[in-house]
Amino acid sequence: MILVNWRVISLYVNSIGKDQRPLKSEEITRYSRNILLKEVGMAGQKKLKESIVTIVGAGGLGSPSALYLAAAGVGEIRIIDSDTVDLTNLQRQILFRSDQIGKLKAEEARKNLTALNPEIKLISYPNRLSPENIQEFFMDTDLVLEGSDNFYTKFLVNDFCVLNSIPFLVAGILRFEGQVMGVKSPDTPCYRCTFLDLPPEDSVPSCAEAGVLGSIAGTVGAIQAGEALKYLLNGNSEVFGKILILEFMSLEFRKLTRKKNPNCPICGKNPKWKDLTHFESISEVRHC
Repeated sequence: MILVNWRVISLYVNSIGKDQRPLKSEEITRYSRNILLKEVGMAGQKKLKESIVTIVGAGGLGSPSALYLAAAGVGEIRIIDSDTVDLTNLQRQILFRSDQIGKLKAEEARKNLTALNPEIKLISYPNRLSPENIQEFFMDTDLVLEGSDNFYTKFLVNDFCVLNSIPFLVAGILRFEGQVMGVKSPDTPCYRCTFLDLPPEDSVPSCAEAGVLGSIAGTVGAIQAGEALKYLLNGNSEVFGKILILEFMSLEFRKLTRKKNPNCPICGKNPKWKDLTHFESISEVRHC
């Protein structure tokens, strides 16, 4: 039996005349706790249903982000990840199960998220993101969540999103630390304004080398999802133009305001890059 929240039903009935594409009764019940929030309401839930979010990386960050966005009712979620599920992933990548080891992450993510919420559209891309396919994968997306495990992908996402004015949230984790940054071009500094270029090879250890606590990945990924929902609902996020630094050993969170770099090659006053051809000579450097 499905329990009916009559306050939500009342909100729904009052909104029908304003919108000819009402939510289905199952969706009203599923998202009732969202709809009860005055900051969301019926109109906000419809915004989420009409939104498209692309998640780059279905790992320790992408797993909790995807689960929360799917549960919240984001209408279309695209998952980009070329890896397969490994036993070592299960310590933090909560989207997957032991019986999915060896299978493609993107496809298994799609299956698991569909099982969680069959009301939304899930698209899987079991490919490594590249300058050749990024336009196809990001087409018409409202927001990108970047949670990959390498700097090459982070810079690729930054440059494409800046060139095409697509807002994105980029996050990273290592050991007991996490970072979340928001970019909304042309209004905010981009990723390159803070980190100009890829670090020297082997200068930054990977999670496989330095380790990471699974719950920290979950917390940072959940923050990405929360900021994503805020942006989809009201067009803003607290991390646009800022970087949130999370130190979990001391439990200190700091939010730093960033400044545009006038000499940034992609978003500066006289940018020297107008497309992605500068990636042709770059090799991938792994991160976490």
